[in-house]
Amino acid sequence: MERVIINKKQTRDTATIPSLGMLAYRIFPDTECINIQLLSGAQEECTIPFKDGEMFSLRDVNLQLDVVD
Repeated sequence: MERVIINKKQTRDTATIPSLGMLAYRIFPDTECINIQLLSGAQEECTIPFKDGEMFSLRDVNLQLDVVD
């Protein structure tokens, strides 16, 4: 399982997941959700609850959201 580490103070940023490539995210504080979009290859996105430990998958890769200060 891969981990996506998100700084809760940055509402928009990018990250790299070794098995998936680059992704961009945007936090929506009013709805307590985060939208994550893969930027490499065929783009794919998902919107999930913005909470530490949330599990989700993109391109059949299981991911866990880690929220840091």
